[in-house]
Amino acid sequence: MKQASAVYNELPDRNFTRLQIKGLGEEEWSRYDLIQLAKKRAVSIREFYIGIGCLGKNIRMDLAGIPSVILFKPRATYSLSGRIDLNKIEQQCFTVAVSKKDFFKTKSGNVFVFEQNSFVDQNEMNVSGNVNVCVWEFYKQKDMIVSQLSSCGKEEVLETASAFYVQVYQGDKKLDVKKGKAFKVYLHRPVNADGFKAYYGDVRNGNVTWLEDKRSYTYTSVFDEGELYENTKIDNSFLVRQEESNVDELEEKLLLTGKKIGWINCDRIIYVHNPCELEVVLADVTDEFTVRLALSKRNVVVPGLVNSNYLNKYKFSKVPAGEPAFVIAYKESGDGYYVAYSQVTLGYINSLNFEPQFKTKKEFESLLESFLH
Repeated sequence: MKQASAVYNELPDRNFTRLQIKGLGEEEWSRYDLIQLAKKRAVSIREFYIGIGCLGKNIRMDLAGIPSVILFKPRATYSLSGRIDLNKIEQQCFTVAVSKKDFFKTKSGNVFVFEQNSFVDQNEMNVSGNVNVCVWEFYKQKDMIVSQLSSCGKEEVLETASAFYVQVYQGDKKLDVKKGKAFKVYLHRPVNADGFKAYYGDVRNGNVTWLEDKRSYTYTSVFDEGELYENTKIDNSFLVRQEESNVDELEEKLLLTGKKIGWINCDRIIYVHNPCELEVVLADVTDEFTVRLALSKRNVVVPGLVNSNYLNKYKFSKVPAGEPAFVIAYKESGDGYYVAYSQVTLGYINSLNFEPQFKTKKEFESLLESFLH
């Protein structure tokens, strides 16, 4: 069957080929025996091509005369590899009082602040009492990779300060932010904080597509948690301190304003002046893998695009040449993962050939910790 695979690999896109399936030395066989054997071979060959990812409609059996297989290779299309798995990220839930300004801090140190009377139900009716705000937090590259999330899409390279999936409930009722209201998120501030904006996520085929909120902006804010606590406890608005704050207690944060519940990302566009492509080929695989590229110097995770004509070919498109990066292909299997990875400098090579190896979950997580930030 390796020869059959080679035929498909070498066939140009949008082309047909007819596979003759009469073996050597069978010329003297009776026509009846040849036809019966060719039928069995045709079925096996068709099943093989379906097994490597070909669509059944592109593999036809011609049973006129001596049976043969007609193989069509369509134009390749590319889609994001992987599917989001929120079970790999800890769900953090907090109780928020609707009747006053309230806030909470996540385990990564990001702070969410909600204004008084910010929530409505699915019928846009106000709610009262307490609500539960649940947050899945993607602060590090490792968080994005284990959950099969990415900071980018097909066309843009986006650097993230933090990404979140946020859901709000009161009992069994799912809530949203009231129109005209917004919430604030105080994020860890990167050294260079210029150009970050809010992006909202739209889930398509199991992956998040990030859409820019062009009217949004972020800015550096001096954050004082003690003052925030006092003001949410005593009053429903921020107060100006009557005395000098202790500078050592203050912290510069990146302030993001959110208008929607769901997927939200604080991103900025990385303008790629010298784009390049990188192909990834996986040996001896029969299932789709998740393939990701993590830039070493930026908090960027680029999704690998899977080729519709193959299960083992992926590419990264329009990534910045000259940047150091790590490429990883992985698929969960039983109590571990099949994994292949490499460090690369983008633009110096055009293709990576991998043979995935099995690692336990602990080994997989240790591997990610060793080269991701």
